[in-house]
Amino acid sequence: MPSQYEKVLLENGATLVLEKNDHMRSVSMGVWVKIGSGSEPKNLNGVSHFLEHMVFKGTSKRTGLEIATVLECLGGELNAFTDREVTCYHATVLSEHAPIAIEVLSDLTLSPQFPKNEIDLEKKVLLQELSMIEESPDDKIYDLFFRSVWKDQPLGQPVIGSKATIDSFNRSTALKFFDQYYHPKNMVISVAGNINIPEMIEQCETLFRASDRAFHKKELKRSVTYHGVHKKAVVPTDQLHLMVGFDGVTLHDSARFDALVLNFYLGGGMSSRLFQEIREKAGLAYTVECDFIPFSEAGLFSFYLALAPKTLGKCLSILSREVQRVASEPISVSALERIKSQIKGSIILASESVEARQESLGRNEIYFGRHISTEEIVAEIEKVSIDRVQNMAKQFFKEEKESVITLSRVKPKQRKVSLFL
Repeated sequence: MPSQYEKVLLENGATLVLEKNDHMRSVSMGVWVKIGSGSEPKNLNGVSHFLEHMVFKGTSKRTGLEIATVLECLGGELNAFTDREVTCYHATVLSEHAPIAIEVLSDLTLSPQFPKNEIDLEKKVLLQELSMIEESPDDKIYDLFFRSVWKDQPLGQPVIGSKATIDSFNRSTALKFFDQYYHPKNMVISVAGNINIPEMIEQCETLFRASDRAFHKKELKRSVTYHGVHKKAVVPTDQLHLMVGFDGVTLHDSARFDALVLNFYLGGGMSSRLFQEIREKAGLAYTVECDFIPFSEAGLFSFYLALAPKTLGKCLSILSREVQRVASEPISVSALERIKSQIKGSIILASESVEARQESLGRNEIYFGRHISTEEIVAEIEKVSIDRVQNMAKQFFKEEKESVITLSRVKPKQRKVSLFL
């Protein structure tokens, strides 16, 4: 039986999107709050992530321990994440436990208490998380890359914030931020799996009841401008970590499907050009990645390699050759068809996951305001042509748009690390 989709605007102003799949035995649900680090003022960078942690420390109904165990005892999962544009609280349970799961999510997102005795304890946890990122070059280089190409713009800020901002957070910070953004009118609720749609709608109407609080979301006006940069950072690591990136396209650009195909061609798994040429044939690097990273107002296209410092020149040579080749020569018909099959397969396999379906529902509603089916995405992938892939490469891979970041124990000897020398 095909899935059944429904969208409802609740009386409280929240948007509820549901997808019923009778062949599943589980339900995944998420409460999406339209706020992330990319909309934070500089002095509050990391506050979205801080709040995400703090709501788990107690609500008007539950202690932190009760929150941690209520779904786990049923074999379910409860978690959350913050990114640059949204914060999401999500749960996955057996279908018979859906009522308790959605009640827990409503409790977390509408009734957190931010107990004073937990604030300083959780700040210590956040500082430990920050230290882990700082000591992990593969995490650190992405934050440095975003911060460099978008300079002082909010979207370039790290999700976790800085030691200074984390230290500054207190209960007043949490309450004020919660009041500004954690309102049903600023939320999307997504539910996917084996559900009774009328019952779930009724329950959400009750749980996410109309709030007496006035909604006064503070919008941070921004325009995202990309800057090409070249930086060499010194960190205590035996490997050299290399990131090469370019200005990309947004989530709302129809060319995003061309960028996705280009991404898979160059770095989409073990069969990709860069993995084969750099790792398999030359044995120069263990980690070879290519990423298309789109946001609502900006996008990036990047390459990340972890390699022995002495092999940097050879890796750059291969990377340069492959990047310039795809921009100057059309890829083969067989390569295009293979990539399309790879992408379609990954999309269809992901659609079998109830968690992936829930996340897709939520993100599509937030970014596009509508349901986008697996079939529609597959149809867009099928439209991508050889010319479109080559034009995308020509648009991306320009010397003036190149950004290069290296992390290593000793700065590379090359005067300038670039693909265009």
